Amino acid sequence: MYNAKSPSRSTGLFLALGAAMLLLAMLSQQPWAAGARGAARSAFAPAEEAMTSLAAQVDRVTAVFGDVSALRAENVRLRNADEALRRQIVELNAAAKENADLKAALKFEKASGHRMVAAQVIGLGPDGFSRTIEIDRGTADGVRAGMVVVTGAGLLGRVREAGPHSANVQTLADPQSRVNVYLSTSALQGTVSGGANALQLEVQHGLGVTASNGEWALTSGVGGGYPRGLVVGEIASVTRRDSATTDHAQVAWVNDPTSISFVLVITDFLPS
Repeated sequence: MYNAKSPSRSTGLFLALGAAMLLLAMLSQQPWAAGARGAARSAFAPAEEAMTSLAAQVDRVTAVFGDVSALRAENVRLRNADEALRRQIVELNAAAKENADLKAALKFEKASGHRMVAAQVIGLGPDGFSRTIEIDRGTADGVRAGMVVVTGAGLLGRVREAGPHSANVQTLADPQSRVNVYLSTSALQGTVSGGANALQLEVQHGLGVTASNGEWALTSGVGGGYPRGLVVGEIASVTRRDSATTDHAQVAWVNDPTSISFVLVITDFLPS
């Protein structure tokens, strides 16, 4: 059964509480209640100070965490910017190196008087000294096995195998490579062969003439394997053998296959 007295009872309780709170507020403002107010303030003052101090510490800790987070974010941003800058520098240096190699190759082509095909290096041999390289020109471009390969610095090697759009080049570093040369100052004749660490030169004795450090070895054209006058390298050291008819020397090669970007294939010369 519905109780009609319940709403009126709740309303009365609410009004009573409101009246009591109002009365308490009025009494607390009376002059004679000043002492009680002061005592209450004194009693709660330490707790209020502690709470204020705790709130300040929380604010400082929150600020520190905020600063650490901001510093970490800034550190990540700066690291990413530094990596991007380094990558751009490497790319620019690589582009500049390729541009210099191409210019040297084209200049060499113009001065040589031979017909040539420019090719880009697309791969190196499996060993550290790169006895072979792969280029992006093949039979479709007029490249054939046996053709001589050069750079702007000088002789690199010859084409060993050629496919339609790529070719394998055997460099002078290969132990099976042989090239007849003459020396720029003494005019002595010799043969350069490949080696693991440096090119080896076996040079014939002349009448009162010996090979010297700093002389340039150039292709002699003897034997018809290479055109005459291609630079091979500079004599770095000579081992003299008075009792023999030849001296041995090490030749500093003008080419470093690991850093070559562009090469030229001489298409109007084939070994005889």
